[in-house]
Amino acid sequence: SPGITFQRLVRTEQGLPVKNYQSSTVTVLLLNRSEVQSEFLSIAEKLSASEPPQHSTLVLLLEHLYQANFGTRCDLDRLHPLLKSKPLEELSELYASAADAQEAAAASSDPALARERLQAVLRDIAGAASFPAITGEAQPRKLHPIPIPPARCYTYSWDQDNFGELGGPLLSS
Repeated sequence: SPGITFQRLVRTEQGLPVKNYQSSTVTVLLLNRSEVQSEFLSIAEKLSASEPPQHSTLVLLLEHLYQANFGTRCDLDRLHPLLKSKPLEELSELYASAADAQEAAAASSDPALARERLQAVLRDIAGAASFPAITGEAQPRKLHPIPIPPARCYTYSWDQDNFGELGGPLLSS
């Protein structure tokens, strides 16, 4: 399934659930402040303080999903503002349906049929959500680079042998 590795990576790092494929990845780095350079601590604290909003992550994932499957036949310049204007609840529903179709395609033993079915589902979703039309032929436009958002990061000051603070992020993921 085109783009499945990117989708799974971002989904797990951001803790985004998909109906039957809920998983998440939490990396915990335990360091003693007195043993770590201040520059490293500063970067770690910045990462843990900033988390990309779920809305922008879903926009990015949907853009990637459509570009990975349709290339330049999908006009991301027109799709992007439309996705950004949708409320979070609607984006979540659109993404859940698209991700379920992608996971089903990835599980199929016939890649050609799976790709055809996935593209049909993505076209149906696009039509129902009033996305720009996906053309039959590649258009003279460039593919857009789609960055991987930074993973969710948790920073804890470690100065004693107490694992109690780690319960929150480990249980919520």
